[in-house]
Amino acid sequence: MSGKPDTQTLPGKEAGLFRQLIRHYETKQYKKGIKAADQILKKFPEHGESLSMKGLILNCQEHKEEAFVLARKGLTMDMKSHVCWHVYGLLYRGDRNYTEAIKCYKNALRLDKENFQIMRDLALLQIQMRDIPGYVETRQQLLQLKSNAKGHWLGFAVAHHLNGNHALAVQILEAFEQTQEGVPDNEQYEQSEMVMYKAMILREGGELEQALDLLQTHKDEIKDQLGNEETQAGILLDLGRPSQAEEIYRHMLQFNPDNYKYHQGLRRALNLLPDAAGNLSDDQREQLSQLYDGLQAQYPRSSAARRIPLDFKVGQAFRDAADEYVRKFLDNGVPSLFSDLKPLYRDQQKGEALGELFTRINESLEATGSFPPLGGEQGNEALPQAQGQAHVWTMFQLAQHYDMQGRTGDALGMLDRCIQHSPSLLELYTVQCRILKHAGDPEGAAAAADKARSMDLADRFVNCQAAKWQFRAGQIEQAERTAAMFTKDGDQANNLHDMQCMWYEIECGRAHLQRHNLGKALKMFLHVFKHFEDFQEDQFDFHTYCLRKMTLRTYVEMLRMEDEVYHHMYYSKAAWGSIQAYLLLLDQPDKDAKSAAEEEARLAGLSVDDRKKHKQKQKKEEGRRVKEEEAKAAKAKREQDAKEKENKEKGKKGPDKKEKDPDPEGKHLAATKDPLGEATKLVQQLKQYAGDRMQTHLLAFEVYIRKGRLLLSLQAVKRALKLAGPADPGVHRLVVRLCKAVQQPQAQTSNAQTQNGSGSSQVVQQVIHSQVEQLMGAQSIQQYSEAYISSHGSASLRHTAAAAEMLLLLQPEQKQRAVQLLLDSQAVSQQPGTSGQASHEDAKAVHNLLKDTFQDAEASAQWFDRCQKVFCWSQYFDGAERLQIQPVPDSNGALKDGVAHLSLNGHKR
Repeated sequence: MSGKPDTQTLPGKEAGLFRQLIRHYETKQYKKGIKAADQILKKFPEHGESLSMKGLILNCQEHKEEAFVLARKGLTMDMKSHVCWHVYGLLYRGDRNYTEAIKCYKNALRLDKENFQIMRDLALLQIQMRDIPGYVETRQQLLQLKSNAKGHWLGFAVAHHLNGNHALAVQILEAFEQTQEGVPDNEQYEQSEMVMYKAMILREGGELEQALDLLQTHKDEIKDQLGNEETQAGILLDLGRPSQAEEIYRHMLQFNPDNYKYHQGLRRALNLLPDAAGNLSDDQREQLSQLYDGLQAQYPRSSAARRIPLDFKVGQAFRDAADEYVRKFLDNGVPSLFSDLKPLYRDQQKGEALGELFTRINESLEATGSFPPLGGEQGNEALPQAQGQAHVWTMFQLAQHYDMQGRTGDALGMLDRCIQHSPSLLELYTVQCRILKHAGDPEGAAAAADKARSMDLADRFVNCQAAKWQFRAGQIEQAERTAAMFTKDGDQANNLHDMQCMWYEIECGRAHLQRHNLGKALKMFLHVFKHFEDFQEDQFDFHTYCLRKMTLRTYVEMLRMEDEVYHHMYYSKAAWGSIQAYLLLLDQPDKDAKSAAEEEARLAGLSVDDRKKHKQKQKKEEGRRVKEEEAKAAKAKREQDAKEKENKEKGKKGPDKKEKDPDPEGKHLAATKDPLGEATKLVQQLKQYAGDRMQTHLLAFEVYIRKGRLLLSLQAVKRALKLAGPADPGVHRLVVRLCKAVQQPQAQTSNAQTQNGSGSSQVVQQVIHSQVEQLMGAQSIQQYSEAYISSHGSASLRHTAAAAEMLLLLQPEQKQRAVQLLLDSQAVSQQPGTSGQASHEDAKAVHNLLKDTFQDAEASAQWFDRCQKVFCWSQYFDGAERLQIQPVPDSNGALKDGVAHLSLNGHKR
C-alpha cells in the first residue's frame, strides 16, 4: 500500500535551483530569485520552503501582504522545516512584531538545534526585547558552537553583565584572555577597552578594590587615560579614600578646569557638598571660599572657578564675587550671561542683589563710560574703562532681570533703549520674544521673532525660533512657510519629518490643539511617537557592531539609555498633547458629526420638494469640489513631471518619491471610536516611563475617572500626592473630585471593580473607602475643602483658583463666596505693568473659570477689567500697551508677504 507522496523533498535539479534561490536572496538578486522559485513551484506547487523563500523575496520588494500569505502557506505545507519557521520569523521581525518573531525562531531551533544563523538572529531579538535570561542561554549556545570567535566570548560576558552575574562575566573575560597568545599592535585599543570594561563590571558588582587594582596594574595598557583617572577617582570616593581622590581630581582640573564634574568630585572629596536640604554650614562656606580663591589664582582663565562660588556665597561676599564675574562678560558682549545667572534667582536675596548690581553698573556706564569700583568702594584710583558695547549689554541683562520680577513695563522700556542704541543687534529681539510672551502678547512675540529672522536670513536657529513663536501665536500657516525656507525644495512636511524635527511637530500639534483641529494635532504627535519607535529600532545596528569594535562600555551605556528613552521630555509632551486631544474628542462632539446633526435637524423642517432641491444642490457642489481637487492634483502632477524632466535634462537626480499619506489631515485618527482606549494606552506608557512628572498623573486621573476606574484614579491621586504634596492646587482638585466620585451611588457599579465578581468588587470598594478616609484625615470632604482654603487658599492665584473651584463643586450654594475668593486675590498686582506673583496664563485661566465654570458674567467682566490694567501688553485682555504690528515690504525679497515691523515706541495708547 503506497503512502502519500513526499512533496517536500526535491530531486537533484530542483534542489540545485533552490540553492540558487538562496544565493540570489543573499546577493539581493531578487528578480532571479523569483524566477528560480517559480521554476520550482511550477513542478512542485506545494513545496513549503520554496513558497517561504519566494515570500521572503517579495517582502524585500515591498509586497508585504503577499509575502505573509506565501510564508503562511509554506509553513502549512511543511511544519517540520526550520527554513519555513525561520522565514516566518524574519517577516515578523521586518514588521517589528518581535514577540512573534522570537516564537518562530525558537520553533526553528527545535527542528535544527545547531543552526548558527537562527541562533544569531534569535540573540539579536532577545537583547532587543531585553529578554536577558534567554539572551544568556542563546549566547552560551553560540559560544559552544564557535568558541574561537571573539564576538561570542564578549557577547556571553555582556549577557551575564546585564543579567547581574558580575563575577561570572569577569571570569568569562579572563577565560577569553587566556585563549589569546598575545596582543598584536593593531589591537592595542581593543585590549585597553577590555580592561576598562572589566573594571566597570567589577565596580558595579561591588568589587571596588579589585577594580582599582586592575586599573592601576594595567595603567600603561589603557589608552583612555582621562577615563581611567575619572573611574579611579570615583572608586576611591566609594572606598572612602577622599585624599587620594582629591589628588586625582586636582590633576584632572589641570587639563580641563571648566569641567563641572571634576569640581563636583573635588568638593565631594573635601566633604564640601550641601546636605539633603541643600544647606551648607558656615565652616563649609569658609572652606569653599578658600578652595576657590586658590583655584581662581591657579586657573585665572577658568569660567567655572569664578561661577561656582556664586552658588555658595551669600551676602556681601556674593555681591563682590558676582560683580567681578559679570564684568568680563559685559565687556566682551556675551549674550548668554543671564542664562548662566538665571538659576541664582531661586534665591530671592541673590536675585535682588543681581538687580542692584546691574543697576549700579548701568548708572556708572551712563555717567562715566566706566565700570564702578569693585564692591562699590569709592577711591581715588582711575575707574576701569569699559568697551563701547558694555553699556548696551548691561541694559540687556537689566531688561531680563526686570522680566524675571514681573516688571514688564520696565523690561520693555530698557529693551527700547537697547534697540535705539544698537538696532542691528539680533539678540535684543530674541529676548523681546520671551518678555512679550510673559506679558501675554504672543502675536507681538511672533513679530519680534520674525524681525530677528529677517535680520539674518542664513541663520537656521533664528528661523526655527521664529517658526516656534508663530506656532504659539496660532499663526500656523505662516510658521509652516517660515520653516519651509530651510527645507529641501520647500517640502517642510516630509523634510522635517525625515530629520526627526520633534520640536516642530510638538509645537505644530499644540497649535492645532488650540484650534481644536484634533485630527491634525494627533497626526503631529503621532510623528513624534514614530521617531521614538525608530530610536528603539536603531539599536539593531549596534548589537553586532559594538561587539566587533570592542566598544563595550559605550554599548552597555547605550542599552541603558534606550531603556529610558521614553522618559525624554519630547515623548511626554507628545503623549500629554495626544491624551488631551482624545479627552476633547470624548467630551466635545466632533465638528463634522455636530454639523451633520444640525443639518439633519434643519432638513427635518423642510418640505419634501425643498429637501429634494437642497440635496440636488449639495450634490452639484460636491461634484464641483471634486472636479476642482482633481484639476489641482493634475496641475501639481504636470508641474512635478516638468521639474523631473528639467532635472533629467540637466543631469540632476530627482528627489526620491515619497509614499503619499492617505490621511494628511488626521481625519481617521480623530474618527476613532474609542478615544478613551487610545488615551489609556498612552497613560500606561507614561506611568511606566514618566511617572516622576506631575502632568502624567493629572491626565491619568482624567482618563480613569471618565472610565469609572476608581481604584486606578486613586492610584493617580496618591502618586500625584507623593510628588507634589497636599498643598499643590492640582492635587487638591484630584482629591476632592475623587472623594466626590466615591460618594456617588453609581461608583458602586463601576465596571473596573466587577471584572472578578461581586466579592472582589466589594473588597475593592472597601479598599477605596479606606484610602479616601486616609486622604481626608478623619474629616468630611467639606471640612477638608475649608481647611485647604484657610491654609493654602491665598498662597498664589493657582491655589486660590483651585480652592474656589472645588468649593463650587462641593457646595454650589456657596458660589458667591467662591467668586469673592477669586476677586479678593492679591496675587495679581494693582500696579499697571507689574503682574506681581501671578503670571498672565494664571490670570487668563481664572477669567475662563469665572466665565465658563462659574458662569458669572459680572465677575468675569470685573476680573477682565482688572487684568486689562495690570497686563497692559496682553492681547487676550486687550491691554492698552499691546504692540502694533505693521507689515512692511521685505526689501531683500526673502518673504513675498513681508516681514513684520516692530516699533517699541509706538504703543497703542
